[in-house]
Amino acid sequence: MASRDQEVTLLSAWPSVFTMRVKLALVLKGIEHEDLPQDLGNKSKILLESNPVHKKVPVLIHKGKPILESAIIVHYIDEVWPETSPLLPQDAFLRAQHRFWSDFIDKKLFDSLMRFLRSNGDAAVNEEFNQNCLLLEGALAELGSEEEGPFFGGASMSFLDVLLAPYAVWIPGVEQVMGLKPAKCPRFHKLLAAAAEHPSAKVALPQVEKLKEFIRVRYASK
Repeated sequence: MASRDQEVTLLSAWPSVFTMRVKLALVLKGIEHEDLPQDLGNKSKILLESNPVHKKVPVLIHKGKPILESAIIVHYIDEVWPETSPLLPQDAFLRAQHRFWSDFIDKKLFDSLMRFLRSNGDAAVNEEFNQNCLLLEGALAELGSEEEGPFFGGASMSFLDVLLAPYAVWIPGVEQVMGLKPAKCPRFHKLLAAAAEHPSAKVALPQVEKLKEFIRVRYASK
């Protein structure tokens, strides 16, 4: 197991895309940690004190200090525990590209998927989500090596693969419950399929069936 003055605690909520990616980074790197699930309807003292600005999960607490925002947390994990499963590329240009696309994933892909859920399956929002997937398909063709493997990192998961892995359960969940019609993006869907089968993802991500029940209760019943 990786070690760096452990004392690592994750404040989490299991259905959260953002919690899943932090959990995956911890598992990938073999970092022992305590998982403290949070009731977001009745926020705990530790959550409010650790994240007083946004009051949301995930929060990583390392040696008593909170780190906030999932992409920043995954970056932090990679910097503090660089020896095992390095995530960000060594090349400065490629690191910049990973940061650009991480911002796109959170501001475009996630936003359009959530708006599709809240719109109860609006076709125009479905198309917007698909356009975002197609842009990621292009990024994968540019930055990844299909000969080496299905991920942005080739055969192994990189920073972007960790950020995208939760969609391996969320996209089929939304498709099966809310009727999302995903675009034909062969490489993007190959990445998600490989992420779903990754041993660390099997630990860090929930089963699609469990997530489907959450989606039914949270969105389909409204």
